[in-house]
Amino acid sequence: MKAFAQAINYDYKKPERAYAYLTQAYQNAMTEDAFVDAFNKERSYPYLVPLFINYRSIEMSDDMLSGTAHFSQAARLPGMTYDIPFVYENGDYYMIAFENFPDGSYLEKFVDIPYSLDSYFDMDQIG
Repeated sequence: MKAFAQAINYDYKKPERAYAYLTQAYQNAMTEDAFVDAFNKERSYPYLVPLFINYRSIEMSDDMLSGTAHFSQAARLPGMTYDIPFVYENGDYYMIAFENFPDGSYLEKFVDIPYSLDSYFDMDQIG
């Protein structure tokens, strides 16, 4: 769990490191190259501080084959959390995250960006 957070937080210029922690089903649904493109696009969204997570705790199923990792999100609204389910497969634990990447639904926020610098600056006065 901590290594996955490390990949997101500090290795964000190499998204393939985070991809390696995703389930086999996820990797079957989305190639590494497509994930890298989506991860980089997501980080370019102008209203979001890039995802930075801090490990808090973990809950395991009784059989130890699945669970949920609990993280707080830094640099976003106070108290925001990020809960990531995970499963045991192929001899290790893999994360169920970035579920809106394979179907492209994460791109919906880019369709209508109601933000403009005009609301902060008189663009006629600049220059």
